[in-house]
Amino acid sequence: MLYTVAKSILGAVVRLLFRVTVKGASNVPDEGPVVLCANHIAWWDPVVVAVSVKRPVHFMAKKELFRFRILARLFRKLYAFPVDRGKPDLAAVKNALGVLQEGHVLGIFPEGTRQKDKDHLGEMHAGAALFALKTGAKVVPAAIRSTYRPGSPVVLVFGESFTLQGRTGKMSVDMEEGARVIEDAIYRLWQNAKEESGVAARGVRSC
Repeated sequence: MLYTVAKSILGAVVRLLFRVTVKGASNVPDEGPVVLCANHIAWWDPVVVAVSVKRPVHFMAKKELFRFRILARLFRKLYAFPVDRGKPDLAAVKNALGVLQEGHVLGIFPEGTRQKDKDHLGEMHAGAALFALKTGAKVVPAAIRSTYRPGSPVVLVFGESFTLQGRTGKMSVDMEEGARVIEDAIYRLWQNAKEESGVAARGVRSC
């Protein structure tokens, strides 16, 4: 209930502040486990992604956001859970796998942190590939382009879903290969989003 209300309010705020163009949202499967992977440029990203898809998205979020009890309770009610980005976090891994095993959508930013240089993607880490390989979840890549200045265009493009297949039988190797597959998929969408952002800047609005 709280998620639905928050999504409606934040969706209105996003549409008020930015000129949002969303493409390919129907590529997110209507049911079953999904690892939704996007590049990360601002704290607005999870909001824009969440309000653009029909299903609730369970985001991994940096543990610093959970320092205060009230905020921690709020984020958890909004289906977010903490991850310690400074070291291997087994609790976060367990939570992520649990989300997928229950058939939900896991939202993750494989770069691990926001990229200050919005003209380049950061290196993608292998966590998303691990979760997909372990659970057989569909992977949906996505790309975001924006400056997030008031009135600026925000372009969000979702790619077609795919399933990662372990090729070598060695998890560490399969994870790295899977990470590169996800990285390539996001990069292609990110390039397309650049072209779309030029269209959006001229006034197209579809969200």
